[in-house]
Amino acid sequence: MVKGSLQVRRLILLQKQIACKVVLQDTTPLNSIRFVCGLDAAYSKIYKGVAVATLVDIHSKRLIDANVALGIPPLQYIPGLLAFREAPIFYTALRPLLRQCQAVIVDGHGISHPRKAGIATHIGMAIKKPTIGVAKSKLTGKIKIINGEKYIEYHGQLVAKVLTHRNSELYVSPGAYITLQSAVKVVEQMLEPDKHLPLPTYYADTISKMLARRLDKRIIEPNALKRYRLIDLLQRVGLLPT
Repeated sequence: MVKGSLQVRRLILLQKQIACKVVLQDTTPLNSIRFVCGLDAAYSKIYKGVAVATLVDIHSKRLIDANVALGIPPLQYIPGLLAFREAPIFYTALRPLLRQCQAVIVDGHGISHPRKAGIATHIGMAIKKPTIGVAKSKLTGKIKIINGEKYIEYHGQLVAKVLTHRNSELYVSPGAYITLQSAVKVVEQMLEPDKHLPLPTYYADTISKMLARRLDKRIIEPNALKRYRLIDLLQRVGLLPT
């Protein structure tokens, strides 16, 4: 797909329509959020997209469950349109865990996006649960300092807060069904001194890269991912991350 094509313009229009419908209120009380999912993907030379969804207990910080989905991305990477590349496979990985989770953290942006409809917003509007984007770089907007804390402002709205963790910056933005303030609180509860990302996306990032490497080397076969629960398979082969 060529940037600037008719299809790209249609996708941009769709994002604008999604942005008009986004709910940015706390629809779930913060104190009732216990199980949080994380979403991230890696890319295999053979099997293309390897998306992993994790389920983490916010109190014990334990990895409770995980699921993987393999798929070919429907379009190339285009800045601002990541959702159309990864959201379908993310949803496939996430679906078995939806009943248990109360919130989702996505590797990517929420409303901190040129059209205020990043991948976390797409996921949130689809599942109608609190969804948070956590990205490692700024996509849009300008820095604004408020009481010594760093935010991203875009078109007069605070769309993200910048957290400094392990000497790196994390851009936290609400996707849907949660406020910026609450999104930051959920992420802060999931940060650990020895992990570079919030636990749900740390586990999803670690597992997806691990699986992509082993699928390419044929150490793990796709059929094994269908026969076993992912977390059981990781335990069987001694690859469960800590």
